[in-house]
Amino acid sequence: MQVGDLLSTAELALQVRVRGDLDRPIRWVHTIEVRAPGRFLRGGEVVLTAGVWRSAEISAEAFLSDLADADVAAVGFGIVPPETAVPEDFIDAARAHGLTCFVVPVDVAFLQIVETFVNAKRAEWERPLRRHLAQHDAIVAALRVRRGVDTVLGTLSGQLGQPVAVRGGGGLLAGEEPEPSHPLPLVGEGLADAELLLPRPLQELDVEQHAAVVQAMPFIALEIERARAVRATEVRYAWELFEWVHSGAVETDTVRTRLHSLGLPPDGPLAAVVLRGSHPEADSVRLGDFLATDGVAVRRGEEVVAFARVRDGEAALARRIHDALTDSDDVVHVGVGKPGAAAELRVSLLQAEHAAEATSSRSGGGWMTHDQLSSPALLLSVQDPDMLMATSTALLGPVLDHDERRSSDLLPSLAVFLDSGGRWQEAARRLHVHINTLRHRMSRVEELTGRSLSRTADRVDLYLALRALRQT
Repeated sequence: MQVGDLLSTAELALQVRVRGDLDRPIRWVHTIEVRAPGRFLRGGEVVLTAGVWRSAEISAEAFLSDLADADVAAVGFGIVPPETAVPEDFIDAARAHGLTCFVVPVDVAFLQIVETFVNAKRAEWERPLRRHLAQHDAIVAALRVRRGVDTVLGTLSGQLGQPVAVRGGGGLLAGEEPEPSHPLPLVGEGLADAELLLPRPLQELDVEQHAAVVQAMPFIALEIERARAVRATEVRYAWELFEWVHSGAVETDTVRTRLHSLGLPPDGPLAAVVLRGSHPEADSVRLGDFLATDGVAVRRGEEVVAFARVRDGEAALARRIHDALTDSDDVVHVGVGKPGAAAELRVSLLQAEHAAEATSSRSGGGWMTHDQLSSPALLLSVQDPDMLMATSTALLGPVLDHDERRSSDLLPSLAVFLDSGGRWQEAARRLHVHINTLRHRMSRVEELTGRSLSRTADRVDLYLALRALRQT
């Protein structure tokens, strides 16, 4: 409370006679009538007096000078009948020392002024506690509507005015990661790898923001633990589901019931996902965290299998999973089957397994969907890279050597010719050469390889060899 706040309290009807610093905070309100009152003060008080000290022949100047030396915030003079006005020498002394001076009406007790100050101070002291309780209530109210870490983070983000997130298991679990982010470890059962990402270090937050973070952390830890406990139960249910689908040993209605119990739509669209990486146990957790309520994932041997809701196409799903789970420590291969309802999940799972197998020969990881399995060129991707290079070089090696020695363009010209479907005019136009020049180049390729571009089988061999060289 400041001096101006006290003076503006309507029910007190205080009359200001000298205006000093009205913005000064009030430490306390104190009634005093003794000689040299400053020895009882610490500075910042509002002193109330009825002038009793005047009977001891203490001058107003001496009394107020001592108050000024004690650095009081203001002084109030209470009129006691038969007095009807504040002595002018008191007003003059207050003005001389720059002290705020006010008159307390006859019908206003000093105790009323003290109570007004105490009530204001109590409200000020209670404000952080009320704010703390309000933050607690806001989180509880939000969780009643929707459980989850995102709900707590959303409330905390609103209180901080900046984004926050939770990271765990090697990836982002919830929220929007601030930039830059400052990790704060979470404490809880099984949360050794979880941390809250703050926009600033905890020690740099103001008191209210610090309290909001401390208030939210137990809720965040509890929601993570709850979600992981639910997921552990889901994994047991999901394991049975994958075994049922893979073996085809149960009725579709049973599969539909289990999908529904796992929060997935039995009518789809759902697609099977097979993931192969260096850390299958950790990958199953990371994939489960990534899919969240859009899927379930379990470890089966050295690979991870999942059923996932398809929202924007299976290619986009495969790409997002691959990009999210690939890092410097874990290169992953992802296969995604055709989306469908419960009855089509077995086919989708078989397709995902074949797609993951097809990408496994790629040292840098990769992804593939069911529709790519229909191309015979897929056979190249499942071959040993060294064998592919040796086979392709055996056929096209003479052409490669010729281009290197003569700085010619036989191999690029062959690629364009084959990509053009063997149409001479189109290939020549794409190469920006005369058709006779192209015919001469292809004739030279036939001489070097011993193959004829007029024969379909030879064209296929040359095309596959070129494709293999591009992949390796």
